[in-house]
Amino acid sequence: MREAFAASAAVQARLPSKLEQQIQEWVARLAEQKAFKAWQTADPQIEALGPGTHSWLVLFTKEGKDIGYMVVHAVTDGSFQLGEYGIGSYTLFSQQRLKQSLVDGGLLTDENQPFKTVKHYVHPFAAAWEVTIGQETVWLDAKSAEQLPVNSTQWKKMFPNPDSRAVSKAGLRTVTIRLNEPFDPYEKLPWLTKETPFSVKDVSKLQKRLNNNQHLRYVTEPFGDTMLYAVSVIGYQRWSNGRLDLAMDMEGTRFIPLDSLRGNGLFYR
Repeated sequence: MREAFAASAAVQARLPSKLEQQIQEWVARLAEQKAFKAWQTADPQIEALGPGTHSWLVLFTKEGKDIGYMVVHAVTDGSFQLGEYGIGSYTLFSQQRLKQSLVDGGLLTDENQPFKTVKHYVHPFAAAWEVTIGQETVWLDAKSAEQLPVNSTQWKKMFPNPDSRAVSKAGLRTVTIRLNEPFDPYEKLPWLTKETPFSVKDVSKLQKRLNNNQHLRYVTEPFGDTMLYAVSVIGYQRWSNGRLDLAMDMEGTRFIPLDSLRGNGLFYR
């Protein structure tokens, strides 16, 4: 009896958790598209994403190299929600990119110098590393590892609720993916010349613009006028339930739900 119980416990320990099963389902859906095909045989590593967020970061590696990521949120009904996701060698919260940036910026004088990190995630453009090196603490963008003009007090004041998101659930399958060539979002500066923003209320017009390979920029200032993100929108992925994730060129391709972008920034032609 004891041996049977031990064998049963061992089987249970090998069974994937509910979160792991959901991630496997999303990977299977995304991998139907060529851009995500490598995820089928990738090694997913799951880790908690910041204090108080009830979210997880899933990093996909293959042959020891990072190839993509996804952000997963817990829902009050016990299910899970797919947030942003991306492909490329520099993932969200890339340890490699962070260390490189700290060294290049002179924040680390020695590659072996110890430092501590805490991940923070409110929404895709309010995602940051909090890095402590000795007595100094700096904040860096979670995707680019660029230093941010904020400190701990300012961050808590700006984002008192770290779990403030509203994103449609992913559909049963992906229906359409469109990826255009990257372009320099600073070729034009419509946000400075006071041009009228491009409305994204009509999703069909948004898709049509991207289908016609016309440029579209997303501009946001999550920390006020101290820092501006201007990003090229190069495509989209649409799910069977109508959810639309926009593809952004950000050291790799970053797919962000349109729901996460509305209200946090503006689109320009």
